[in-house]
Amino acid sequence: MKSKFTLGVLLALTLLLAACAPKAAPATEAPAMEATTDPYAASSADAMSTTASVEISDQAIEHGAVTVAKVQAAVDGWVVIHVEAEGKPGPVIGYAQVPAGESTDVKVTIDPAMATAKMFAMLHVDEGAKGTYEFPGADAPVKDGEMIVMQTFNQAEAMMMSTPAVTANEQSVVDGTVTIASAYMDVPGWIVIHIEADGKPGPVIGYVQLPVGESKDIKVTIDASQVTPKLFAMLHIDAGVAGTYEFPGDDAPVKDGDAIVMVPFNIK
Repeated sequence: MKSKFTLGVLLALTLLLAACAPKAAPATEAPAMEATTDPYAASSADAMSTTASVEISDQAIEHGAVTVAKVQAAVDGWVVIHVEAEGKPGPVIGYAQVPAGESTDVKVTIDPAMATAKMFAMLHVDEGAKGTYEFPGADAPVKDGEMIVMQTFNQAEAMMMSTPAVTANEQSVVDGTVTIASAYMDVPGWIVIHIEADGKPGPVIGYVQLPVGESKDIKVTIDASQVTPKLFAMLHIDAGVAGTYEFPGDDAPVKDGDAIVMVPFNIK
């Protein structure tokens, strides 16, 4: 009897403990991991800046222009030529539009009279009125981080030349023109073709404008009916009405000391 009582008590305790035990939580699926962004990945703005570049080599000014070898732009903009002022980019003397992407051999017409020995080719955006250069203003320089996208260059040949000069070779008159090999001017002027008269330069039979700097392979239209076996290619200044040849008059021959800057050449 006693053992049956004890067995009943144990059974009751077992049932009581089972009822009081904590229920197991239902199984749940692990939450899906959210995609995260690499904090060091370049943003689109960074990508735009790091793809911008300008490449230009030392050169002489030719026909009033310089050539920028390559421009890489993320957006439409401008390649702008700044002169040097106290070792930094100064006033703008020329600019040319460039589209987004890569452009090569970009010719930029400049004001040769304002050119300095060292200059800066700088990339600007076209943020204001499209196709209208606005700087100072909306068309600010492009930056890569804190650095302006630009490259310096020198007037290499012009720096070596300190005085006006002209060269010409023996040649035939072709289609009423002669070709002068090279000329260098430190001010705007003219290359003028004189016939020979008594062994010296005589009347003028042709001329063409010259910008500041070096010019090469200059074609000059002449009056072929007046050609003499020897001609003279002579430099003249443009001192009167700009762009209007006035000699005899203000547009006198260029001199190096007391000598007129000219070169004789023979016609075949």
